[in-house]
Amino acid sequence: MLTIVVDAMGGDHAPACVIEGVVQALQESGNRFEIVLIGQSEKVEPLLAACDTSALNLRFLHAPEVVTMEDIPATAVKTKQNSSLVKGLQLCKAKEADAFVSAGNTGAQMAASLFVLGRIPGVLRPTIYAYFPRLGEGLTNIVDVGANVDCKPENLVQFAEMLTIYQRYGAGIENPLVGLLNIGEEEGKGTETLKQAYWLLKEADQAGKITFLGNIEGNDILKGKATIVVCDGLVGNTILKFGESIPEFLSTLFKRSLEKLVLSGQMDCEIATLTTGLFKGMFEPFDVEKFGGVPFLGVDGISIVGHGRSSSRAIKNMIYMAEHMIERRVNEHIAEVLSEK
Repeated sequence: MLTIVVDAMGGDHAPACVIEGVVQALQESGNRFEIVLIGQSEKVEPLLAACDTSALNLRFLHAPEVVTMEDIPATAVKTKQNSSLVKGLQLCKAKEADAFVSAGNTGAQMAASLFVLGRIPGVLRPTIYAYFPRLGEGLTNIVDVGANVDCKPENLVQFAEMLTIYQRYGAGIENPLVGLLNIGEEEGKGTETLKQAYWLLKEADQAGKITFLGNIEGNDILKGKATIVVCDGLVGNTILKFGESIPEFLSTLFKRSLEKLVLSGQMDCEIATLTTGLFKGMFEPFDVEKFGGVPFLGVDGISIVGHGRSSSRAIKNMIYMAEHMIERRVNEHIAEVLSEK
């Protein structure tokens, strides 16, 4: 049976929504894995006592310290060795657990994952990706989205290789398509880093490691031209945060317009309600909680991170993502490919 450690203290709504998500995952899955919930006993145990968890594969471990969203990642990892974040990852390192899940400080989790778990042999820098909606079926992933702000050309190529492996084995995409995000499609576009990355990606394509489409532009992302969009973490995180703002922005504009139509008598309330429902359905592709969280690709273990605003549903799906990564042996496949270099 797989054992998954869940950080009870990670996230804006922790520990209550974390506990709720854990209980949902165990009940819904029929107890097919064990969960170790780790956090401050004075905050977690009263909430657990209010739930009937006697029939669940759930146990609790006390961790007196908490890494907050305000903590500096590298400092927190060194000074808070008794935090739920560090102690949870140490259980994975000691092979007492198979995966770690948290909706806490992303930077601190990356630093702790590197410090405690280390890198998969051959990995230059671990990375993190994000899901983006697309026209048509399938999914689009953007990499990197904040873990590596300043990237060398070889880093960008390796991100493409690792995410290709994830999509192939973890997402069931037979032939992932890689596009390098640039200011134009022509070969000579962009900075020196992007120009060098372009040719290294072509070499990786010729070696059979990836399928490289060439340069793509920002307006290609939602069209779904590539399943993998490669960029440095500064660009990727900017795109991610902009994308997260789209549903709220458009919903606000829509609500204002609808209110004017209703108040002016140009639309009755029944039609307005129906229209609102249809409009909300348009934003289903932006729902990242159906994935829960994403793994740090390249660390020597399964470390899943979620959004700080994660709900209980997102926590539940993060647990399923951890199980999925273990069962699909994504890390083993990454190690196999990178060891060939």
